[in-house]
Amino acid sequence: MKTIKTLCIIVIALVLGLFVVFNVLMTRIEVGQVGVRVKQYALFGSKGVEDKDFQPGWHRSIPMLDVWNLFDATVQTTEFTTPEQRRQEQMRIRSIFAARGASPSNAPVTGPELIELKSKDGYTVKLDVTVKYRIMPESAHMLYEQFNTEVRYKGIVRDQVQQTLRNTFGTMTTEEFYHPEARRVQTVSATATLTKNLVARHVELISILIRDISFDKSYERKILDKKLADQEVELNKSKAELEEKRGETNIIMAETEAKVKVIDEELVAELLTMKAETDKEIAQIRADAKLEVAQIQADADLYAAETVAKGTLLEKEADAEGERLKAAALQGSGGANYVALEAAKGLQLEEMRVSTLDNDFLDVENVVSKLGAEK
Repeated sequence: MKTIKTLCIIVIALVLGLFVVFNVLMTRIEVGQVGVRVKQYALFGSKGVEDKDFQPGWHRSIPMLDVWNLFDATVQTTEFTTPEQRRQEQMRIRSIFAARGASPSNAPVTGPELIELKSKDGYTVKLDVTVKYRIMPESAHMLYEQFNTEVRYKGIVRDQVQQTLRNTFGTMTTEEFYHPEARRVQTVSATATLTKNLVARHVELISILIRDISFDKSYERKILDKKLADQEVELNKSKAELEEKRGETNIIMAETEAKVKVIDEELVAELLTMKAETDKEIAQIRADAKLEVAQIQADADLYAAETVAKGTLLEKEADAEGERLKAAALQGSGGANYVALEAAKGLQLEEMRVSTLDNDFLDVENVVSKLGAEK
C-alpha cells in the first residue's frame, strides 16, 4: 500500500515536472501571429536572428538562450482621422463585440490626426484616410532586423503614408480636389508609390481609401461664392435659352397649326373630289342600267311582236287552210251531208204532228236522206 502511494506521488511529480519544463522550454505562437527567434549564444547553430518565420504552434524557448519577438500577421489598419470619427468607430466596434457576447477593450482608441497638406495654389487641405497593410509572408524576421519592434515598423509605415500622400496630392490645385476623377488618378499614383516604398521595408500595402476631404474655411467661402456666381450665370443662361426655345416653340406651333389647316382643307377638297367622282360613277352606272333595261325591253317587245305576228300568220294560214279544206269537203259527198246538217240546224219547228207510220225516226239513214244527205 505504501509502495503504491509512493509510485503515485512519483508519477504526479513527474507530470508536474514535465509540465513545468514544457512551459519553461517551449513557447506558444497564437493564430494570427508570426514569431521571430533570436539566439543569444551559438549553442544550437549560429548566433543572432534565425533566417525564418515561425508560424502558430509550440516552439523551443530555452531561457537565456532564445528570445522571442511576436508580430501581428493579420491585416493592419491605420486611420488618419478626427478624434470624433475615431470615437464613433470605437462605439461601432463595441456594438459588434456586444452582439457577439464579448467584452472589447475600454481603452481609448488613439491614432494620427488628419493628413494636412498644402495644395498647389497654397490652400490647406486635410485628408481623412484609411490605410490597410500587413507584414509580407516569410518576411517578419527581415522586418525585425530592420526595425526591431512592431511599434517602430508601424510608425515608419505611418510616416511613409503621410509623406507619399502629401507629395502626390500636393501637386493638385484646390479646385481639382472637387473632381472625383482627378482624386482617383492621384490615389492610384499614391498607391503605386507607397507600395514600392513599403515593399523595401517588407510590408505589403493592401489599399488606400480617401474617405473625406476638408478645406480652409476661407477657401470654402470662396468656392461657395464662385459656385453661386457660376450658378447665377448658368441660371441666366438657362433663362435666355428658355426664352429662345419658347420663341422657337411658338414658331413651331404656328407652323404646325398652318400645316394642320392646309391638311384639313386638302382633306375636304379630296373628299369633295371623291364624292363628285362617286356621284359621276353612280350616274353613269344608272344610265348604263337604264340603257340596258331599254334595250332588253325593246328586244322583248320586238320578240313579242314577232311572236304575235307569227301567231297571227299561223292563225290566218290555219283559217285559210280550214276554209280550203271546208271547200274541198263541200265539193264531195261530204258537202251534201254538211248542207243537210245545216238545214237540220235551221229547222225551227214549233209543233208538228208526224205519223210514225210514214216516218220511222229510228231509221237514221232514211231520216238523213230525206234532209238531203247522201247515203
